[in-house]
Amino acid sequence: MTTTADAPVALVDEPPTRRRRRSGRGQLIVGGAIVAGFVLVAILAPLIAPYDPLAQDVANALAPPSPAHLLGTDELGRDAFSRVVYAARVDLPVSLIGTILPALVGTALGLLAGYFGRGVEVVVLRVADLLQAFPTYILMIVLVFVLGPSVSSLIIAFTAVGWVVYARLTRGEVLRVKESDYITAATTAGLGHTRIMGLHVLPNTVRQSAVYFTSDLIFAVTALASFSFLGLGVQPPTPEWGNMIAAGQPYISVAPWLSVAPGLVLALLALGLALIGDALQSDGSR
Repeated sequence: MTTTADAPVALVDEPPTRRRRRSGRGQLIVGGAIVAGFVLVAILAPLIAPYDPLAQDVANALAPPSPAHLLGTDELGRDAFSRVVYAARVDLPVSLIGTILPALVGTALGLLAGYFGRGVEVVVLRVADLLQAFPTYILMIVLVFVLGPSVSSLIIAFTAVGWVVYARLTRGEVLRVKESDYITAATTAGLGHTRIMGLHVLPNTVRQSAVYFTSDLIFAVTALASFSFLGLGVQPPTPEWGNMIAAGQPYISVAPWLSVAPGLVLALLALGLALIGDALQSDGSR
């Protein structure tokens, strides 16, 4: 008597595209939730923070974390938790402005360079080459040093240095798009250059810049904190995560929370933005 063994059941792997889509969606949700949480904290800071971030209580200086002061107090007796919360009102908008402005400038220059070519393209690319010949941080430090330590100086430095990548990305996409049939048809129909660029070219060239925007925002957040840490950014007593880390350095052995707390907050925000960027990148690669 012959018995036939049951045929093994073949396990079919989930298609890679579907896995990437599911992974990207999860990253986008988690990253978006983290960033949304920071935005809510910044908006609701007066309701979340139990104390005035500038109020001093020297008699209670360097108090350890407790129910009254969740993250302890700093060297002047200011509530560290309240200062971390209020710092979101500085770091988020300054970093966002410092990313949006170079994105706008770079996109506009890249659009003009790619569409018109010739002299415009030569000038834009030569200036871009010149700026990229120097380390980004060095150029920014020089600009801030010349202009003087302030938030406005930092934003100017972000814009003056940061537009280059957006210009190159946009120019490359414009060179690809402007050879398309619909651009030829729009030109044949007699549409002006402004309408063609605004209605047909620009909307089809922003994907790469949008993906890069998130990584650039991470750079802006960390650069702002770095410059404030060095005394070239947001100046005390205004709470900012970078200057809070710097202020806590002399007391790291007795009050480590003063530097650790804002450092962890910075890392969490960078993680949220990185997850969003990865999700957009995986979506764009499909």
